[in-house]
Amino acid sequence: MSLNESAAAAVNKKVTSLDTDFARFATRATLAGVYLTIGTAFAGVAANVVDKHAEGVGSLVFAFLFGLGLFSIIILNTDLATGNMMYGVYGAVTGQISWGKAFKLIIVTTLFNLVGALLFAFLVAQAGKFADMDANHFIPHLTEGKMQKSPLGMLIEGVLANFVVNMAIVGAVFAKDLASKFWTIVPIIAMFVVLGLEHVIANFSLVSITLFASDTLPAHVDAAHILTNWVIVWIGNLIGGGFLIGGVYAWLNRGNEAYRD
Repeated sequence: MSLNESAAAAVNKKVTSLDTDFARFATRATLAGVYLTIGTAFAGVAANVVDKHAEGVGSLVFAFLFGLGLFSIIILNTDLATGNMMYGVYGAVTGQISWGKAFKLIIVTTLFNLVGALLFAFLVAQAGKFADMDANHFIPHLTEGKMQKSPLGMLIEGVLANFVVNMAIVGAVFAKDLASKFWTIVPIIAMFVVLGLEHVIANFSLVSITLFASDTLPAHVDAAHILTNWVIVWIGNLIGGGFLIGGVYAWLNRGNEAYRD
């Protein structure tokens, strides 16, 4: 199946579910938040252990393990807002759905991704691995760094992050089996993580774990900094993954029929 056919089928499936079976759509979106937070927690704990023995190497470990969360989301067929940004804009540009429907799809997915992140973070915070999480632990330290960025920095890094994430999602469409999808998704996702870019659902996960598990909250982890980060990064992600990947590929596939994906 071509990218154009796959994207059209995905848009139809997502919008139909959203309109006719909201509870199941919301559940899939909630599960995506859970899966990404599982991947974030796993990568963060592993990075923290490695950093104790080889300072600085933990960030590389985190980057290469973090992609397992997105891999799980794709193979387990759930809905991630940053992926639905691509599909929503793709469908709107091709005329398959209205812009209002595209934004409804994206916003609803975002909200239930946050619900999933909060739910899993609350539960995993009770686990032994998070019993003594202080401000020096990898996860709150990383969260603090994200909260301190300038608004312009958040916006630009949000654009870049979801551009890269949707490179992985488009690549996964072309991959023929699970092994191919794994080796497409995980290394590409590692690129945006190593570069320290901003992904709003990943930030839902990091902030949620920090709020529920950290003994003492870092200085900049407060309501004002959190909401500023989430809103600006969401806008950047929409631009990068929605318009620069979804919109551009929709335009490309309206061109010469001999050169369509």
